[in-house]
Amino acid sequence: MIRNSLFCLLFIVFGQSSAQVNEFGLFVGSSGYYGDIGHDRAESVLAYQNKAVGFVYKRNVHDYLSLRASIKLGTVDADDVNSNYKYRQDRNLSFKSDILDFSLGFEFNFAKYIIRKRKTIKSPYLFAGISLVSFNPKAQNRVGEWIDLQPLATEGQGSAVNPNSKYSLNSITIPFGLGYKINIGTKLAIGIEWVWHATNTDYIDDVSAYYISEDYLSEEAIEMANKSETNVVVGKTRGNPNNNDWYNFTGITISYKIKNRPKKCPKALLP
Repeated sequence: MIRNSLFCLLFIVFGQSSAQVNEFGLFVGSSGYYGDIGHDRAESVLAYQNKAVGFVYKRNVHDYLSLRASIKLGTVDADDVNSNYKYRQDRNLSFKSDILDFSLGFEFNFAKYIIRKRKTIKSPYLFAGISLVSFNPKAQNRVGEWIDLQPLATEGQGSAVNPNSKYSLNSITIPFGLGYKINIGTKLAIGIEWVWHATNTDYIDDVSAYYISEDYLSEEAIEMANKSETNVVVGKTRGNPNNNDWYNFTGITISYKIKNRPKKCPKALLP
């Protein structure tokens, strides 16, 4: 009986201390892009944002640390007419792409943040992790139809002059950002955040390397690869192959705080 009582006490103490509180929430905000097309400076990204939504799940393992998973859907686009540089304006390329992002990571709180407390608790935080993004760049042809660009191999992928395979429509990214969150009563929390994603691809916008001879492109690919009103020089850079593309999500999260059921001593251990 003493042994069972001791096991029961240990179970209650360590079981309760490991009990954690979860949050499930909605993300509402915007998505933006920085790469080879359009605006030239990262700080101008916020001027070219599109609607984005998603869901966020958090597991608070410590007052200063939360594990987090999310799924977000947004759209990114850009147009060379918005560039400050004439050579980009003359290039005249544009694109748009839906992006679906799955992220895993952690939040580090700068202040002690205890959820489900009656008093208001708030803290700035940093976020970092890893994610997988799915994208599909499109552009409009002469008659205004949106055309998938990857199948066209606009930079001659798979040809004699560019033996590289067509780029993947999925990429691993490294997300990182900052935010600020605050408890609203004992059941809700609200936060605002800005998270950048450094991707492992330079083709979210379908632009990376060089112009190639039209002899290696289909008629449709020729139209989508070169929209300049002047003749381009074969081998001239079409984009910047040394820098991969970036995107961001900026917005508000509203979370409902779910408290785990308290652990009880199993009947088998009761004295």
